[in-house]
Amino acid sequence: MGVCIALNQVSKRYGKTVAVNGVSFEVQSGEVMGLLGPNGAGKSTTLYMLTGLVRPDSGAISLFGKDLHRFFVDIAGRIGVLVERPAFFEHLSVRKNLKLHARLAGRDVNLDRTMDLAGLLPWAGARAGTLSLGLRQRLGLAQAMLTEPELLILDEPTLGLDVEATQEILNLLRRLAEEAKVTILFSSHMLHEVEQLCDRVAIINQGKLVACERTDALISYDQSRVEVLIDGEEKAAKRLGEQTWVVDVKVKPGRLVVTLREDNVNQLASFLVNGGFQVSGIIPRRRTLQDYFLKVMNS
Repeated sequence: MGVCIALNQVSKRYGKTVAVNGVSFEVQSGEVMGLLGPNGAGKSTTLYMLTGLVRPDSGAISLFGKDLHRFFVDIAGRIGVLVERPAFFEHLSVRKNLKLHARLAGRDVNLDRTMDLAGLLPWAGARAGTLSLGLRQRLGLAQAMLTEPELLILDEPTLGLDVEATQEILNLLRRLAEEAKVTILFSSHMLHEVEQLCDRVAIINQGKLVACERTDALISYDQSRVEVLIDGEEKAAKRLGEQTWVVDVKVKPGRLVVTLREDNVNQLASFLVNGGFQVSGIIPRRRTLQDYFLKVMNS
């Protein structure tokens, strides 16, 4: 597959403020990586350094196996970028903005196809200055995708979009990664979007990389905390509360939320069935990316 992005001990300081401090990670070609962190963590500075907009004070950045700054002219044509508050020629239409962007890039592209992918065809003739926040984000994404880049660097690409439009964009990005093998570095504050889209997540806090893990390894089922769909929940709760292997029982209409001392759902099921209770389901609690993020931030 090969490495598309490589950061090696990259740091950036603004005056006395260390924005990024010795960050190292790699992104494989065709992979979707989520970049997470609280406000002021260093995410945007990291993205700006990867796009060549900001030069690091130390460390090395390579894209496609080439040093970013030595080979920037060669690399620039292979990446598409959407950073916060994308800029347009406000008096020009959506189509003319994209046409000019393609001309500056020296590429002959299919404007209608790109606008269709970004959901912009109905607004092709609208001036950029009249677009809503969500449509401006779509136009920024269309600019990033216009030259069919091998790498997309996206900062909050769904900002201002409604639920349906957000899902369309996430589906599009997933297709680009799976079918066109586009590598995507994706930053968002919406953890459920990252959870849905990204193969791996990197978490930055106070300028340092504090975690880098596969998403599917973080999203699992916690069998020590389960929801039990049951008849006679009050009586069952009382019986369970007497067991040493049960930590806590909460009663809700038609169900129980049970915390076990160990991951032993079989013991719980056998106890309830043998006790004469009608159990229609036992559902383990699903761990989320938010659970992991909060754990890392508080550790």
